[in-house]
Amino acid sequence: MINPWVRFDDIEEKRNGYYVVYSPVFTGQEFAILNVNIYDSKLTDNIQKIAESELKYWALKYPTPIMLMISNKTDEEWRTKDKLGHDFLLGYLKLGKVILYCDESPEAEKPDIDLSKDSLAKIYSKLRFSTYEEVVAKQNTEVKSRKLFLLILTLWACVIPALIAFLGWSNPIVSFMALAYSLYVAFNKGLELWGRKKKSEKDLAEEKEQLAKNHHHYHCQLNPEAFLRLKSDNFKKERLEKERSKIASMSN
Repeated sequence: MINPWVRFDDIEEKRNGYYVVYSPVFTGQEFAILNVNIYDSKLTDNIQKIAESELKYWALKYPTPIMLMISNKTDEEWRTKDKLGHDFLLGYLKLGKVILYCDESPEAEKPDIDLSKDSLAKIYSKLRFSTYEEVVAKQNTEVKSRKLFLLILTLWACVIPALIAFLGWSNPIVSFMALAYSLYVAFNKGLELWGRKKKSEKDLAEEKEQLAKNHHHYHCQLNPEAFLRLKSDNFKKERLEKERSKIASMSN
């Protein structure tokens, strides 16, 4: 990765039966990435036409080399190569005309386009972006926040109990308060053990959840292979649900 770099924000646009995600050229890369996501199975016979039309549209809008890929979001089984005859489509603007080719450009037609940071800044002048310096500054801020959280946690879990123990030993008032609290905790625990204290709805819910976790853990240990299959299925369901939500948002 080239340092320092500039990353321009992706662009998503809705279409009828599909949506596109355009990822601008990243510093040091040779292509922008255009992903055409087909979710309407009625469009599968027109993918070649859609791909060429979208590539021309984006190449004219942002004159950089583009690599176009197709993502199958339908219930049908097909690959990009089945529809385009190739794994991806390439194209760029030359003398006002969009040049299209598949997989690899002929040597004589390789794009000769300035993709320096200054040039990309002009091409993508209306897009939001983040710089290497901004990302590093954000990471440093997050690191400082984590360190502050750890410091507070250390004070709460280690320093304050130690301080209370010391004061309890050296100060009669603090010692009496610590003893009273310990007796209160012990008394309540005794009531729970003898069934004299009614548990709250929250306590009952937590116990029920813990019993369920223990039950599941026990059976997962008995059949780890089935557990791995179940975990894989759950991940797949989550991914499909995210895809369905995305498609629903793009089709509205």
